[in-house]
Amino acid sequence: MSIETPHDCKQCSLYYDPENFCACLSSNELTDLNKKSRTVKMKRNESFTDDALLQWPIVAISSGVLSLQHILEDGRKSIAALFTRGDIVDLRSISNRNRGSLIALGASEVCRLSPAVFERIVADNPSASRIVWDNLREQTFRAIDHSVDLAKKQALEKLASFIFECSHRDLDQSKNRSKVNIPIRRIDLAEYIGMQPETVSRCFRDLEEKGIIEFEKLSALTIKNIPALRRIANGDKVLSEAHMPTRLDMKILSFG
Repeated sequence: MSIETPHDCKQCSLYYDPENFCACLSSNELTDLNKKSRTVKMKRNESFTDDALLQWPIVAISSGVLSLQHILEDGRKSIAALFTRGDIVDLRSISNRNRGSLIALGASEVCRLSPAVFERIVADNPSASRIVWDNLREQTFRAIDHSVDLAKKQALEKLASFIFECSHRDLDQSKNRSKVNIPIRRIDLAEYIGMQPETVSRCFRDLEEKGIIEFEKLSALTIKNIPALRRIANGDKVLSEAHMPTRLDMKILSFG
């Protein structure tokens, strides 16, 4: 006999976003998973204890941004990866916890999934299995791209790549890729792409002065010239360094 979907699951993006894990589960599967899992609201800089990760090592992000951070002996911080809404982070079989800590970069909500129920659902539900593998594949590709950005790209190129990363990962902007939300603070962005916060601000200003982007507010921008931004992200040194018409220049030309 079918069971009604748990009320708190109906309010969760992992259920109502069509491409997320819980959206493809039956009411019975959702109820089983809900009983053995835990929903957690996190504040900025909160992290999971080792005991919590041992019991619930699979974390699904329903809102906000979590980061995988490494803290060096001298206090320097490195953000190795970002996880946003819909991501499933599987930390099972990690023998060395010094590989990083999951830390919230702002108000976030996550679901700590029961490994036993999760495994059973993935084994029995082909749609759920596909979503898990697709999510893992995307995380792998992002890690590869991020390593290239850190190793080879200059500051402006890194920032351009990050803007496209935000655009591709924003589930609410699937119909308009020119509108981009920046989901993290600039100080965290600097740690993620290996720059100083002042350099991040300068590069944003440079892109805006060149007419490539336009800020609507501090955390939201519009890409005005997608091909130009793409060329910069792909390492076009000539375009990165060349002067392009500013928005003021374009307004003057339009009257001519």
